[in-house]
Amino acid sequence: MYKTATYIDAEIREYEGHPLINALPCINSLEQTAELIRRTPEVRPEEVILPAHIRRHAMLRIMDGFLYPTKAHLQLEQTISSMIRQGYLSRNIADKSYQETLNSTANFTQHVSRNAGNEALVSSVIGCSGAGKSTAVEAVLASYDQVIMHPTYQHVQIVWLKVECPHDASVKSLCINFFRALDLALDNNSQYEKQYVKPRSNAEMLLGDFARIAALHSIGLLVIDEIQHLERSNSGVSERILRFFVQLTNTIKLPILFVGTPKAYELFSPSMRSARRASQFGSINWNRFNTTDKTGKGSDWDRFFDRLWSLQWFKSPQPLTNEIKNLFWDYSQGIAHVAVTLFYLCQTRAVTVGREKINKELVDSVFNDELHMIRPMIRALQSGLDKEIEKYSDLEIPKAALIQHDPVYEAHEKVTNVKVTKSEDSTKLQQLTSMLEQMGIGDDIAPAIAEQAVSELPSGNLFDLVAHIKNLEEKAQTKPEKKKAKVVKLTPAFVENDLRLMVHSKGGTYKTIKNEGVILRLSDYL
Repeated sequence: MYKTATYIDAEIREYEGHPLINALPCINSLEQTAELIRRTPEVRPEEVILPAHIRRHAMLRIMDGFLYPTKAHLQLEQTISSMIRQGYLSRNIADKSYQETLNSTANFTQHVSRNAGNEALVSSVIGCSGAGKSTAVEAVLASYDQVIMHPTYQHVQIVWLKVECPHDASVKSLCINFFRALDLALDNNSQYEKQYVKPRSNAEMLLGDFARIAALHSIGLLVIDEIQHLERSNSGVSERILRFFVQLTNTIKLPILFVGTPKAYELFSPSMRSARRASQFGSINWNRFNTTDKTGKGSDWDRFFDRLWSLQWFKSPQPLTNEIKNLFWDYSQGIAHVAVTLFYLCQTRAVTVGREKINKELVDSVFNDELHMIRPMIRALQSGLDKEIEKYSDLEIPKAALIQHDPVYEAHEKVTNVKVTKSEDSTKLQQLTSMLEQMGIGDDIAPAIAEQAVSELPSGNLFDLVAHIKNLEEKAQTKPEKKKAKVVKLTPAFVENDLRLMVHSKGGTYKTIKNEGVILRLSDYL
């Protein structure tokens, strides 16, 4: 079901008069983003006394209902928010630029440039398998209505579309996946796929249709997941698809977010790497959780696992010890999906055997029995040896990529603009974080809010910064008045002998149009 557009007041001058932008939700603060995407399954008291074979079904909520937001999630949300809005700036359905965009898709594939140029609408999220990058992207996208109807403009807007790169890495399969995702978003009963995917459709025709439909529905962000699958194709096919994506951003200003494993770094040609470095949105290296504590408030791993450990379906919840936390780190090496899976399997094993306790012996047994297939990969990470890790290309971001592309800590500095090299700024940041926590802001969110405040008011003292944060909070809570869309009543224009004027609701239409000479009598010509 489509959402009917309701327009908010533009937050900045550039967004004024852009229906596609002003139909989107308000721009989120870091705190709002964290609350929006956080998912914590509920452990109901009546469930902990259920028999083990039933209780383990309730525990499944851990697998698909747990998401703990980190600074990387906050950066990702800001990146997606900016890409969608910037991509719409030159695609305004309220003026002629929209028609110009549609016209630009004519003969689209005949002018594929081999030079990506200075492109600022391409970004990527690259990380090892199981680190949670696709889950994070989906959580951020879910905060937007995917399809918005603009009755005033008779326009159907698709805010985002997520397409998986096909395993066979062919152009036709990619286009099929695109049309299927489009039909699913529009609840279209596969109409686009039936219309454009024909047995005789060649790659050039399909790519042209791809571009025209993307422009027609004003897609705000195209997410290409599992982009590393292109590595399986010959270089000519992968290069052609990458050039097509770049042309989409250049011609119809469609932002594209690539999501994939470290294998994807091998795909980007020098032109694509230039586009990535030129991008104002940067790229996010989605690393494994780290155990380094730079803030004095615990590492990302500490906060993540503390929250995960609270999800116990035991009759007597077990306190978390450093021994258990370190053991889970050793067996998961900071890969979120492995840690969550291991925790779920340990719980189910504990209640099944009737000993509701997770200890070292149990974790060792579960890992070796039920996760033995990933044991070689985990052992490679445990070794820390490059030659072992490189045997599994999906495990780790290459060190060369970390040098050439923005590392996570540098990306965080771009978001917050905090000069961490200055000791006085670092002290101020820690003091402000402590004050925010005393004010009731959670210790997982307070550091990010403090960094944002310091970046926006670098010369302010602690009281100025707290007042600044309060002011931002009040602005965020003030909802802009919703403007009602103007309903324009259309008056039909008729021409002489217009057939529409000859139609009678009570019959007699045939006789009328025959008398007017519209229907010819064949006998006159025999």
